[in-house]
Amino acid sequence: MNSREIMRRNIAFDCPERIGLRFNSLGISDVYRIFTQTPRRLRSENDVNIRMDKKPRPFQGYVDEWGCKWAKEEKAGAGDMGQVEYHPLEDWSQLDEFILPDPFAPGRFDGLEEALALSGERYVQLNSPHCLFERMHFLRGFEALLIDIYTEPEKVRELADRVIEYQIGIVKEAHRLSKGRIDCFDTTDDWGTQHGLLISPELWREIFKPCYKRLVDAIHAAGMHIRFHTDGKVNAIMEDFVELGIDIVNIHQPQLLGIEEIGKRFAGRICFEAAVDIQVTLPTGDKKAIEDEVKKLIECWATPEGGLIAVEYRYLDAIGATQESLQWALDAFRKYGSFEHC
Repeated sequence: MNSREIMRRNIAFDCPERIGLRFNSLGISDVYRIFTQTPRRLRSENDVNIRMDKKPRPFQGYVDEWGCKWAKEEKAGAGDMGQVEYHPLEDWSQLDEFILPDPFAPGRFDGLEEALALSGERYVQLNSPHCLFERMHFLRGFEALLIDIYTEPEKVRELADRVIEYQIGIVKEAHRLSKGRIDCFDTTDDWGTQHGLLISPELWREIFKPCYKRLVDAIHAAGMHIRFHTDGKVNAIMEDFVELGIDIVNIHQPQLLGIEEIGKRFAGRICFEAAVDIQVTLPTGDKKAIEDEVKKLIECWATPEGGLIAVEYRYLDAIGATQESLQWALDAFRKYGSFEHC
């Protein structure tokens, strides 16, 4: 089986020969990731060599196409996303006049043809970041948006509907330009804290779930999977992820959710993309602890028919982990991650 087939079979629970692997920094990956690009009209004169396998990053003082102004400490490294210091929708009175970016803007997919030629037999994921909630709190402000969810739900719904239409436009254009070669739409929204959801599950279902449903349906209509990253303890809405039809859920903190609990409830119902826990295990530098967690993840989250993708965590300095620990994780996933009985 080639890498693309291994990934697709894991997602479909269709007896791959092994789990999927995505450890790009170590040179081992079944996945070829590409990223939406800044439209041409907003690029600097230095942005001449556009590569879709490179993610555009904000810099100090950068104003993105949504009107958000970014602050970033350069010493934090290339992996630091920075944070928004100016929110263009600080006043809801601006909402009616606010113009969202055009998902079909010229240049957003510059370099796509070259990227797809380089993908070979790998599974192609297109990353369109900050799916819904993240983009909304960039626009409005984090604390303000959390309050709005309770005090201004109609305005929140209106903004959510408009933001999700942008993402649906990205899906449609990606499908059109790639002629169906992009396998997966890859996006992010962090919904959890260390203890639970940022808002009540009921409000999440009332306001945000319908928007996600529209996006997931558009992705599936285009013949793609959806890979959804979310950090924190999101146990309360894992069942909703299954109901929505999310194909792959990316988890960096499996111990926070409970490896055994999540496995009992959801193994075989959704494909997991899992890292060795970036809070509890990977930073310890304990080879045995890392290997033991890998074995537990495979035992609890994979099934005899597939359903697991092992993934790296790239920002090792931020969590006090080493490249050696990451290599131990990869070695263990490769050692124990075969499905020979299939």
